[in-house]
Amino acid sequence: MDNFFLNESGVWFTPPRNSKGEPSEPIWVCSPLEVLAITRDHDNENHGKLLRFYDYDGVEHRWPMPMELLAGDGATYRQILLSGGVQIKEGKQGRDFLSRYIQSSNPKERLRCVNRLGWYKDVYILPNTTIGNCKNEKIVYQTHRPLTSYHEEKGSLEAWKNEISYFCTDNSRLSFCMSIAFAAPLLHFFGEENGGFHLKGQSSGGKTTVLKVVLSVWGGETMLHTWRSTSNGLEAIAALHNDNLLCLDELGKLEPKIAGEIAYLLVNGSGKQRCDRSGYARSKQTWRLLFLSSGEVGLPDLIRQAGQKVRGGHEVRVVDIPAFTGEHGVFEYLHDFSSGDEFSRMLCTNAEKYHGIAGKVFIREFLNDIPRYKEQVLQVGEEFKKENAPPGADGQVLRVLNRFSFIAAVGELVTDLGITNWAQEEALWAAKTCFEAWLKSRGGISAQEGQEILRQVRHYFEQHGDSRFTTIGTDDSYKTLNRSGFKKMIGEAWHYFVFPESFKQDICAGFDINVAVSILAEKGWLIRDANGRNTRAENLPGFESTTRCYRFDGAKIFADEV
Repeated sequence: MDNFFLNESGVWFTPPRNSKGEPSEPIWVCSPLEVLAITRDHDNENHGKLLRFYDYDGVEHRWPMPMELLAGDGATYRQILLSGGVQIKEGKQGRDFLSRYIQSSNPKERLRCVNRLGWYKDVYILPNTTIGNCKNEKIVYQTHRPLTSYHEEKGSLEAWKNEISYFCTDNSRLSFCMSIAFAAPLLHFFGEENGGFHLKGQSSGGKTTVLKVVLSVWGGETMLHTWRSTSNGLEAIAALHNDNLLCLDELGKLEPKIAGEIAYLLVNGSGKQRCDRSGYARSKQTWRLLFLSSGEVGLPDLIRQAGQKVRGGHEVRVVDIPAFTGEHGVFEYLHDFSSGDEFSRMLCTNAEKYHGIAGKVFIREFLNDIPRYKEQVLQVGEEFKKENAPPGADGQVLRVLNRFSFIAAVGELVTDLGITNWAQEEALWAAKTCFEAWLKSRGGISAQEGQEILRQVRHYFEQHGDSRFTTIGTDDSYKTLNRSGFKKMIGEAWHYFVFPESFKQDICAGFDINVAVSILAEKGWLIRDANGRNTRAENLPGFESTTRCYRFDGAKIFADEV
């Protein structure tokens, strides 16, 4: 190994004999650092070395270091080693010897490395452990920086069940969100799409507590992130939560103008295409995940703040669930605690004491009999959909129901495996309660685009019903600027006669005109002619002959629920 040797004092370099043929004194390079194995990916690229070292307290650390970090001056890898407690000889000589030692160490053991967390074949990769087997091949997660704070373990499974999971019972938001945490890693096996759930409600109601409790399935509070980030930052965070749960607090801190873009980014599962320094396309970051969010506003609210339109795809991708259930905020049942605040504090304290074990136990159990558990989840999910599908619901509603059913079925599986300490059907009840709350908050079972069209049309007449419509039958003393048409009192309500181009370019801006007309006519806001045509031939002031226009019933516009 190129004149290097290792003992309890560290790594040493033995220089060549001097001019007199006498042995030279060994030079100390660094504290004990051992190269255990050579790593490479499934294409036999991205080679690395598995390093083992000890910090000042004698705690062992292992890091599969990418060999590309040795390029250049190697400052990045030395920073990581120093941060981990390795002591390195000062000066250029120490730096050069350390790089030379790592490169010249060629142990016989070979490991397969992966560069992202989550599933690799039927093996579940976490920063410091792997769950499952892959043809007698050892697999490690190789990254440029060790994730020492991710998926850490504290306490025992029994303590977690008794001190955290038990208190979720009879609390729909807690139980449902915990089911999300267990369901996230199984998207891969069921072909389910990415998606998010957002707890919407006023501050100080326990929303952040729910996130901390749910995160205890996989790790500690260090895994909790906020929405206050750039799209690039959230890309990197999402990649770190591949095949897992991502928790994001305070949606209101996200820039409204990028809210819709970020929602699509997280759910679509891939980042932006970028080039490297040479101008070649770099590999895009990809991920599969479910994310849980909280905030005082919902995603549609943010999108509207930026003056943008809410699409049906937004609500399908990020489901807004009303966070509050009653006088105790997110909690329905306090388990004999005197107040919601006391109950919340207890849960947060316990989540810091006991975490990071339940999720791993569940993955191990699931891998023991994948076909059986898949069949159970599919069967329970189908039954949930049959029992909870609203008659005549739009496809968007059914698509959201499908995600609720999947999560409910996984929650029930976790219950059957004895991991949560819940009674039977707790997960099903929680999912049903949250789905019904979402449906009620949404305002119906029709498509989101239809609701947005109705909102936009009503808003237009609210804003411009007087200023842009000339009243028929009166001698107006002023000229109507930017006129969109005419209006006339019919009975006790205004009827609006809208010019075709104003209807298309102003009132329905941003929407498909055919879809808009169909929805408005079905609602009764738009009055078709006797032959069923969308426009009517009307006698309007200033026109020599009848003019075709869209006619609206103001009584319906301002009276109907959207």
